[in-house]
Amino acid sequence: MKGQYFSFDAIIASVIFVLALVALLSYWHSVKSFLDYQNDQLSRDAVRISNMLFTPPDSSNCANIETLGLAVSWDDRRVDSSMLDCIETHDAAWLKGVAGSPYNAYIKVTSLVDGSETEVGDEPPADATDVVNIRRLASVVNTTGDFTYLATIDLSIYK
Repeated sequence: MKGQYFSFDAIIASVIFVLALVALLSYWHSVKSFLDYQNDQLSRDAVRISNMLFTPPDSSNCANIETLGLAVSWDDRRVDSSMLDCIETHDAAWLKGVAGSPYNAYIKVTSLVDGSETEVGDEPPADATDVVNIRRLASVVNTTGDFTYLATIDLSIYK
């Protein structure tokens, strides 16, 4: 029609353009926040320490352990129950030292069979602002290898 300022096609095209722009900005924001989370030093240390839990310790003597590791061996990544008993005897300063992190750490291993818990370190305080929590599932085997059970390993890293 003569004198019509906007055609129906122009209105639809502008609506599609605005929807595409909103979708692109939403995607960019989610990727940016994921990359910021990945680049956070606290998060990287939490992932590194949680991976260290499934490596074998450097010594079978509980008093001489200098690196954190709960696995039976490099080939068998099941958690050794004697190592759980060992780490329970240590304190938060020991855990911070063997983890090789400037941050405080707390580990709680909970049996899914009977609910028993093994803890090392100090729980994050309620007012802590920077806390990263990671939960891993593990198969725990006793020293003779005749009994295996599932457990959750909760790792908290905080400033």
